[in-house]
Amino acid sequence: MRHKKPRFRLWMKLAVLAALGVVVMHAVHLAIGNRLASRALLESQAQLGRRIARLVAENAADALLVNDAMTLYGVVHGAAATAEGDVPYCFIVRNECVVATSFEGATPDDLVHLRRAGDDDPVLVTLDGAEVLDITERILGGSLGSIRVGLDMKRLQTLRHELAVHLGELAVAVILAGVVAAFFTGRAIARPVNEMLAAADRFDPAAEVGGPVVETRGSDEVAVLGDRFNSMMRRLEVAHSEQKRVRQKAIETERLAALGSLVAGVAHEVNNPLAGLKNCVRRLERVDLTEEKRREYLSLMDEGLSRIEDVVRGLLAFGRPHPTQLTAISASSLAAEAVRLVRPSLDRRRVAAPLVGAEEDGQVLADRRQIGQALVNLLLNAAYVTRDGGEIRIRLRRCQHRVGIAIEDDGPGIPLDVRDRIVDPFFSTKPEGEGTGLGLSVTRTIVDAHGGELGFEFPAAGGTVATIWLRAAASAVA
Repeated sequence: MRHKKPRFRLWMKLAVLAALGVVVMHAVHLAIGNRLASRALLESQAQLGRRIARLVAENAADALLVNDAMTLYGVVHGAAATAEGDVPYCFIVRNECVVATSFEGATPDDLVHLRRAGDDDPVLVTLDGAEVLDITERILGGSLGSIRVGLDMKRLQTLRHELAVHLGELAVAVILAGVVAAFFTGRAIARPVNEMLAAADRFDPAAEVGGPVVETRGSDEVAVLGDRFNSMMRRLEVAHSEQKRVRQKAIETERLAALGSLVAGVAHEVNNPLAGLKNCVRRLERVDLTEEKRREYLSLMDEGLSRIEDVVRGLLAFGRPHPTQLTAISASSLAAEAVRLVRPSLDRRRVAAPLVGAEEDGQVLADRRQIGQALVNLLLNAAYVTRDGGEIRIRLRRCQHRVGIAIEDDGPGIPLDVRDRIVDPFFSTKPEGEGTGLGLSVTRTIVDAHGGELGFEFPAAGGTVATIWLRAAASAVA
């Protein structure tokens, strides 16, 4: 199964994680930094306001003692005008009445009555849409009233904004650095991993591969992973070789077992020609035999010997191991050759084996002997469950680009509880000693090696239909 190509590469994921980490850290840093900076700036502004209010109080004390309104007016307006707009107002409160103020009109009542008695802490107020820090300073311990000074917080807000901008620039720089670092880190990690994936995709355990499958490089962990990957590839090659050897051994074992079953039925096939040969020899010993009869008996003897030779050659060819050779051959030829091998065993029990569905015949790409062994296994299984005088049908089938050879019997069928195990190695429904349990397992191994499929059907009327599906020669070549 081929895996989809990842939509996001590793370095992209690392970059996103790095960016998210920086953003979160920046947000936390900005919140804490702004809070600390705002507190420090607020305290600094409060101290500045108190110094201004203290100076105004010192200048206004004498004027308050003599009730000099003009001097008080000059003092509060001078305080509001000397700080370059940082002091929007200044006024003097005595007995909850405004004695002097820098406002052009009346001082707002809300501002006058903002504080309770004894409240000297700085207070943030809003004046004409702007934030102002209200500072109070008692004159001569409060016996002559108090000075109220307002400090504009615009400069403080500007400082906050500048701090946020600088922190944001720092965050952007760190994010860019994180993306660059993630790119190189991701490539350093992903390149060896991608090489391992590519090596795994093109890895063929049947081919001889020398040296390491991938070059071990990268960080220590990635290099160790590369070494382990190469070791795993070596073990896969060894395991494949061992599996191939065991599979070939199982095929050879089952071939010999099937050969033993075939030999039991060959006796009848050989005895008839031998009896004819003996009869011809006795007749040839007669002295009064004409030349024409002599030639006739010799021809019969040659025919009998050829028949015996064909039977023995077929058995030898079936039992002799050979390398796989795929050729284009008709499905009907494969079926006919398999029937010819088991014919003696079938004739001994008078079991018919007609070939039906010849119109569905087609060329398949197969190894003649291996598929022949698979068909012989299925035919012997079918013959085992067929009654004497019964029938086994060899049916040719087609389905899209495949050609099937089906072996149909009228036996009792396979019980439902063991159908999932019939192709397991060493599983057999035959009595002990009458089967190796490798027939269907070897048959499936052979069919799988051809890129085909071994299917089973269990008709409601009984019996079993085992079908070997092989790819048509044209589609197999394509």
